[in-house]
Amino acid sequence: MKHPPRVLVCDDFAPLLESVAGSLRQAGFEVETTATGIDSLARLRSAPYDVLVTDIWMPGMDGLSLMKLLTTEFPQLRVFAMTGGGPDFTVETAVSLAEVWGAERVFVKPFDEEQLVQAILNR
Repeated sequence: MKHPPRVLVCDDFAPLLESVAGSLRQAGFEVETTATGIDSLARLRSAPYDVLVTDIWMPGMDGLSLMKLLTTEFPQLRVFAMTGGGPDFTVETAVSLAEVWGAERVFVKPFDEEQLVQAILNR
């Protein structure tokens, strides 16, 4: 029997982080959370994950920088990004950059978390 997908969710906004993680757990995924890109990278290096769901704009290492590293270090990792916009780029630019760096899909906040669940399930 195939194990439930292991998902790492990263967002610096705790209420959204917990909401997304809760929706994924309810769907049967094994979920862990981090609040920074640096913490996510450390977690990914210490244990295998199937999916990363990351915010794009975070202090320190943002989601785009994280995704750039993942393309070479974890090319098999499925990545989904979330954004509500940021200080340097429009939402449209952030979405385009995330797609360039390997995001399968980018969700613009606020979004229906069931759509994220379905995107992960629909390989």
